[in-house]
Amino acid sequence: VVSFTSETEQLVNTSLDANPNHHKLNNTDLIVHSVFKRLYSRQGGDGNPLIYALKGQKGFSITLKECGKFNPNISAILDRLMQKKDYEVILTMPSSHKIVERFAKKINRRSSEHCVLINNIFTKKTFSEVYADLQDLPLTPKYKKDIIALRRSLEKDLNRNPNKVFSMKEVDTKDRMFISPLKIDSTKIDTIQKLKGKSILLVDDLLASGTTLTSAYNLLIDLEISNEIEGVCLLGKLGNK
Repeated sequence: VVSFTSETEQLVNTSLDANPNHHKLNNTDLIVHSVFKRLYSRQGGDGNPLIYALKGQKGFSITLKECGKFNPNISAILDRLMQKKDYEVILTMPSSHKIVERFAKKINRRSSEHCVLINNIFTKKTFSEVYADLQDLPLTPKYKKDIIALRRSLEKDLNRNPNKVFSMKEVDTKDRMFISPLKIDSTKIDTIQKLKGKSILLVDDLLASGTTLTSAYNLLIDLEISNEIEGVCLLGKLGNK
């Protein structure tokens, strides 16, 4: 059971002094802001249970009362972050949990009256769609072995259930650069075209490799929707204390 202990917090820094943080993603112009900073565990890598607790995964949990203890710092950091921002559109990343939508609502309350929150523009690709993308990737000498190994690792699920929704959890962080996991919902093309020229904020719960946000960003850029796009996450990239 995860609890909020600001004096002895481990693996996540929720302090006002250390946050927000800002990252430039994956050879793009996309800047992503994060509210809380994740920290490396002593064993190496990410041992932070907060995101699992919020989603009720891997045996972790958190009570509503404990969740409420995070709110003052989240609110203060968002107030600081949004002070000089004037986004016209907020777009959420697809998720099976309500965390992203709830986080986006907090942000929207701090935006101007004309800012619009839209939750269903992007959707996750299926295994067959991701595999088809991998088949189209050029096998350059530098990445040939990695791409072929990744294709083979997906073939089992592909053969069993090609229409299963693809999850980035299926892929090692080092291989996520080869995958674009999102597509625009085919029924939302008219909606996305109406966003042309507007400043856009992409919202997700966790910044790991940045692949999901990069995928959404590239979709918007390819359609020439906007050149004013930023991102924000509740939990940012891993960093030192």
